[in-house]
Amino acid sequence: MREIWLGLVAAVSLAACASSTPAPILTSFGGNDGALQFLITPDDADVYVDADYMGKVRDFSGDRSLVLERGLHALEVRRDGYLTLFRQVETTQGLLEVLVYSLATDGEGPYRSGPTPRR
Repeated sequence: MREIWLGLVAAVSLAACASSTPAPILTSFGGNDGALQFLITPDDADVYVDADYMGKVRDFSGDRSLVLERGLHALEVRRDGYLTLFRQVETTQGLLEVLVYSLATDGEGPYRSGPTPRR
């Protein structure tokens, strides 16, 4: 399966959440660590941070978040039949980042596993 690498996240307003473009949402909260929350489909995809399994997407949505030490982290979201999402995220003290994304099914769009069909 081919994998997509997405770069560092940019700050956007809450209104961007309604658009079709994947967009992070940043809000403040108390604490020394940073946190991630996911609005990613499918919600049963597996979440890995720095190569460690953390749980399912749905485990870190709604009123639940994934608290991480401040700093740069490698995020991977994967599920069979879908392209794997890779992102580098930098968590900041007291900042909650909500990642909004829909995983593409394997074979959808310009990224396919296997050879490109002849026309």
